[in-house]
Amino acid sequence: MENPVIKIKRRYFEAFGDIEKENNFLRKITLGLVCLVFVSSVLLFFSGKRMPVVIRVDELGSHAIKDLALNNEPDAHEIVGFAKRFTVRFTGYNSYTILKDLTESFNQMTSRFQKQAQRGIIESGLIQKVIDARIDTEIEFKEEHLERDSKENSVVSLLGVRKIRGYGDEGVTGNTLFRADLVLRKVSRTRETPEGLLVEEYKETTLNELKERKQS
Repeated sequence: MENPVIKIKRRYFEAFGDIEKENNFLRKITLGLVCLVFVSSVLLFFSGKRMPVVIRVDELGSHAIKDLALNNEPDAHEIVGFAKRFTVRFTGYNSYTILKDLTESFNQMTSRFQKQAQRGIIESGLIQKVIDARIDTEIEFKEEHLERDSKENSVVSLLGVRKIRGYGDEGVTGNTLFRADLVLRKVSRTRETPEGLLVEEYKETTLNELKERKQS
């Protein structure tokens, strides 16, 4: 009868050899992770360059439109919705979110309009005034019209009521009836401009304004 092989666990630690073996293992793991990060970065880079595609369907959602080159452009509902979202972000001041809202609205502007809007905000001290007055604004749209729509530009007019509430020491409250006219430039859908639109011009006219001050 053969004697079974008895495995004896090593009871010592070879300082140089064992450490070198562990270092080689860690090098392999690190190299693998670096390769994985590199491949992921390349894939993300090329996927970010791809144009977002809008695939529209019918009312039942059963028939996809196949002519993407034609139907990838924003339609009337998207254009009006974009104009309304921009107006809320750009003029619906809230003391807690004004920095985020203005940043998002600036991402929806052309570079020329960005410079114009930035100059006006800095000169008026708008941000600090809104924060100090602790303003909260709500916009309710009453009418919306797509005045003109071409291959290059769209013109949208909005009629709305802006309800302002100030909760500072000298807060001013009031409702303002206004009309906003926006000129939108159509651009390619990209990661930076997924909606395919940028605001080229924004004009606002106050039609009726009523201010009320808090009673002390």
